[in-house]
Amino acid sequence: MTERELRLFWALCPGLEPGTWRRMLHVFGSATSLSNADESDWAESVRLHAQTVHRMVAWRESSPNISVLEARLNEQNIVCIVRGDPIYPQKLEALFDPPEVLFARGNVDLLNSFMSVAVVGTRRATAYGVTATKWIATTVAEARGIVVSGMALGIDAIGHEAALATGGATVAVLGSGVDVCYPPSHARLYAEIGERGLLLSEYAPGSLVRKHHFPERNRIIAGISNSTVVVQAGERSGALGTAAVALDIGRDVYVVPGPITSRASRGSNQLLFDGAIPLVDPAILLQDQFGIGDATTTVRKQVPKHIAQVYDRLAEDGPLRAGELALLLSMPPGHIYATLLELEVEHLVEKLPDGRYQVIL
Repeated sequence: MTERELRLFWALCPGLEPGTWRRMLHVFGSATSLSNADESDWAESVRLHAQTVHRMVAWRESSPNISVLEARLNEQNIVCIVRGDPIYPQKLEALFDPPEVLFARGNVDLLNSFMSVAVVGTRRATAYGVTATKWIATTVAEARGIVVSGMALGIDAIGHEAALATGGATVAVLGSGVDVCYPPSHARLYAEIGERGLLLSEYAPGSLVRKHHFPERNRIIAGISNSTVVVQAGERSGALGTAAVALDIGRDVYVVPGPITSRASRGSNQLLFDGAIPLVDPAILLQDQFGIGDATTTVRKQVPKHIAQVYDRLAEDGPLRAGELALLLSMPPGHIYATLLELEVEHLVEKLPDGRYQVIL
């Protein structure tokens, strides 16, 4: 087998983790040398567990036809991308430990987009975090940028959904095989990304999620993105790891400032304290990173004149309750409720679970 075929061969070995495989490749120098080595050399190279050695021996002795295996994966709309292939994303070469093999399902052209932005954050997003994520992802997608995230609960999923809702593209980097949807509750989102965006993983098809997969996949999120936006992150959020990788490889990290009283923003606010770039308008990111638009102006939605006053006050001070708007604008409550209803019908504002209203960005 060729060197490329051998790299794919070992990437598909059951029970051989990508991280272990990369360390072995570093020791042996090539997949060819590794394949020709004795099992005792394997065991000593990176102190492999006996069970892992046994699995590698069994896989080598089974000698599956790698061309046939790759063809079968292609029939399942899974593309195998080996480091060195023309479509392998060059941005990943900046990582300390680039993935040797990637498995993709969807539009692989998105991998080498010149305009990709990672949008990451907590799984327990607040209403503020949800609104900010939608605004950022929508703005990036409308500018024909690619929103990159990890399809986790919270900020990740909201970013993917907002990009797709705008008609844009998005890349989901998974902690499982590309043919495994995790979490299962995201089955609809998983299918939509596979059809209109790209699902990406360094784990062989069929691989289930393991806890250590998440920090490993986070480095890929940072690696394929031109810049990273942390919308909202607690003190132990995995998004902080994504930001750390981005900084290590010289990519800009933007952070949405959060309330100092919010636990969901403690980690992200610490990033700001440490020198990350505050993001108060996604138009600024597009201008800084890609030279798109004028960051000094924000496009105002077309709002009918007779309801513009209520809309503008919500845009400036929201979220607000109807009673608060009535007091601030010195208007009858009945008029405020009627205006809010019309704004909702026009999809200009939305009502939050706590009864407050906010503009839809």
